[in-house]
Amino acid sequence: MKAFLIGISLGIVIFISSGCQSQFQANESDQESMNTTNEVLAPQVQIIANEQVEKGKKETITAVVTVGEEFVDDADVEFEIKREEESEKITANSKDKGKYTIDYTYKSDGQYEIIAHTNAEGYHIMPSMNIQVGNSDTDTDSSTKQDEKSETSEHHHDHEEEQ
Repeated sequence: MKAFLIGISLGIVIFISSGCQSQFQANESDQESMNTTNEVLAPQVQIIANEQVEKGKKETITAVVTVGEEFVDDADVEFEIKREEESEKITANSKDKGKYTIDYTYKSDGQYEIIAHTNAEGYHIMPSMNIQVGNSDTDTDSSTKQDEKSETSEHHHDHEEEQ
């Protein structure tokens, strides 16, 4: 009789522990599938524009907004166009699948920075790119001369303070 009870008890313990392990493996499998299916992807923004342009000529600047391989059609995109201390912001229009564009005419030669302030899927993304308007050699020479003047002025100013 004792052997019979021990056998039944042992059988119950084995049955329960195998059931627990199956449940544990099922939970682990569910967790892995949840991690892959619920992966949160941040939006990506690519600015498309000519890197070298002419002053006075209208240029198109486009931001392409995606999440994974899907285009985002409900983003808010505002382009900030900066040159030295000057900055202006222009709201982009949605043209096509995930594409937001503006037309812009650069008023003077020099180096510009374009920033696409983008709000999409609860994120704020700010990619940027540089655009050269006109000949870069001319702009560099004038800025170098300006820097030399600044250094000369500062150097002269330092001597006055030393005396």
